[in-house]
Amino acid sequence: MHQITSYFFMYAKVVVTDKVPFIWTFVIPLIIALTQSFSDIRQATTAEYYPGLSYFWVYIILATYVNGVGIELARMREYGLMKTYVMISGNKLTYVIAVILAQLLFASISLTLFTTVVTLVHGFFSFKLIATSLLVLIGSIPFAVASVAITTLPVKVSSLGTFANILMFPLFLLAIKSPDQWFSFLNPFYALHEFALGLLHLTTQVDLSFGVWATGLSVLGYFIIGAIALKRFSLVSLMTR
Repeated sequence: MHQITSYFFMYAKVVVTDKVPFIWTFVIPLIIALTQSFSDIRQATTAEYYPGLSYFWVYIILATYVNGVGIELARMREYGLMKTYVMISGNKLTYVIAVILAQLLFASISLTLFTTVVTLVHGFFSFKLIATSLLVLIGSIPFAVASVAITTLPVKVSSLGTFANILMFPLFLLAIKSPDQWFSFLNPFYALHEFALGLLHLTTQVDLSFGVWATGLSVLGYFIIGAIALKRFSLVSLMTR
């Protein structure tokens, strides 16, 4: 536990001072949200507004995991630092947990700032919305674990970040247009959005449509994928060995 705490504070300092992830996960979603048609938003009902808002939550959370967990672990491995951390702690799980916790802290700050600013501007501010965004973050931990699967891709770290971030945009747009079918849950953006709708329904009592069983099974599925990827996570670079 002491080692996890030490790694957490060490990595949290890096996360807070790194501006690039902040741009991807906070600035870009904020600009997009604030440049939408203001008159249309002001006329929207809560049942119409909440699903749109939660899509931004999902993007912020998954972008944080992709860049801060998956790509970061791949980068640490490429630089040979994972071997050092494992030698100190005795296992790779300790450092991975610390990285995930640091990213949860970063995502919670991003979600709180984003939700506060956007809902104040749009006229839908509520402390329940801020609390719900944080509950969605807590419930999204299986997706943080699943992001470890990114380290299995045989792609150079220098290209991995660009590839992953470019891929996120079509997946995000596809989630918005996806039909309510089982195969839609193969898209993590869609699966987490359904989970967010469920929590919004519980916390705000707004009538929102979501699949309970399919959402639960998909979240479990992503956790299993991550657990398998974590178990098979190699400390040796896939590109240079």
